[in-house]
Amino acid sequence: MGALDGKTVIVTGASSGFGEAIALACAEAGARVSLLARRQELLESVAEAARAAGGEALVCPADVSDDGQIDAALEQTRAAFGPIDVLVNNAGLNHTERSIADTSAEQWREMLEVNLTSAFVFTKAVMPEMMERGDGLIINLASRAGMFPNLLAGVGYSASKIGMEALNAVTNEEGNPHGVRACLFNPGAGNTPIIDRRPVKFSAEQKAKMIQSEDIAATVVFLASLPPRVHIDFLSMMPTKS
Repeated sequence: MGALDGKTVIVTGASSGFGEAIALACAEAGARVSLLARRQELLESVAEAARAAGGEALVCPADVSDDGQIDAALEQTRAAFGPIDVLVNNAGLNHTERSIADTSAEQWREMLEVNLTSAFVFTKAVMPEMMERGDGLIINLASRAGMFPNLLAGVGYSASKIGMEALNAVTNEEGNPHGVRACLFNPGAGNTPIIDRRPVKFSAEQKAKMIQSEDIAATVVFLASLPPRVHIDFLSMMPTKS
């Protein structure tokens, strides 16, 4: 019997990196996983692996910066799997330009739209059903850059992750009295494709010391498998060695 048997889990940004690993780990734990990202061909590959791991998987190609596509993906998920038990707001991006001087207004808006606004739109869409049911979990995968804004992470990325802290806090204020929990999960440097967008490149040895996707995935399964009476509202993770 899996830790997430019978649960429906939505994972945004599920085509690679942390999102892919989270989806596969949830499927292995018995969940029905709804996979959201823009690239359908990559989602199909993740879905195939999720089914091989023992779970059910649904491919929902969607641009999370488009509210209409978010709504369509949510309706597709409900039609296939029923009520949504766990939402993992994982979708995110960064640009190689990190300073205020080098970051364009268009890049700033794109990062806020994908990294923060999409999490708000998803949260707003699933909270009513979770509150009515008296149970639900929203995991906001942010970053330690939201705790310690810095030029290495970039002005736009750091700002978007700080915003997730506010979203998480207000979600809990509104949702906790109705059994809805939100966890702000802030990992440090992780070995995912987004790390290659940093101005300074890392060696394979350096990447091996970073947080790995499977570490994030195992933590998400742990959070999602806790009983409704238990609420972890904040979790920070960092590499042991830097």
